[in-house]
Amino acid sequence: MTLHSEHKMSTSAGVALLFLLNLPSVKLCPVSCQCTELGDQGLKVDCSSKHLKEVPGLPGNTVELYLQNNYLTTIAPGMFDKLQNLRKVNLSNNPWECDCHITYLKHWLEDQQLNSNPSVYCSTPVLINGKQLLNLTGNEYVVCTSHELIQCKQLLYRSIWLVAAFLLVFILLLCTVCIAKHLNFWIFMTGSYFLPESPRSRLKGH
Repeated sequence: MTLHSEHKMSTSAGVALLFLLNLPSVKLCPVSCQCTELGDQGLKVDCSSKHLKEVPGLPGNTVELYLQNNYLTTIAPGMFDKLQNLRKVNLSNNPWECDCHITYLKHWLEDQQLNSNPSVYCSTPVLINGKQLLNLTGNEYVVCTSHELIQCKQLLYRSIWLVAAFLLVFILLLCTVCIAKHLNFWIFMTGSYFLPESPRSRLKGH
């Protein structure tokens, strides 16, 4: 083996070792995003313009997050809870649906101390189109009335079924009692039910 070959092999080994040392950070980075290490601070995660319809799993040491220019309409509850070191986030140019499903994002943004404006502007409903999520008042904030209506209907149907089942059981018990009373009366009237004969009646028979 030549000296040149040995040097080449050692260089390759060094590159592989560096790759293995950086592997945890690479593993944590979402496939559809680009991650850049910001020294000891954490990661810059760039998921902008990736045609995303939902936020991928993010590394816990994310410091900067870019999700602009996608197709995000809401954020799943708890998605950002582990991002304790997040200082900068861009959520602009997404068709946000400002109904009850975006409540988590609104409350999460209100609790953060970010160095930039996240730029979350409502796309729907039409009445609040173009308004910023954080600036919505209680009267403007739209709740999912249809979802609540479905839950109320399900509760009503369940209550009706329980009442119907209770009435059915009560009617069956009542019928059982009535049948038992009529059966005893029929046995008594047909003479199938005999009282014990007294000794005096036996003497009269002789």
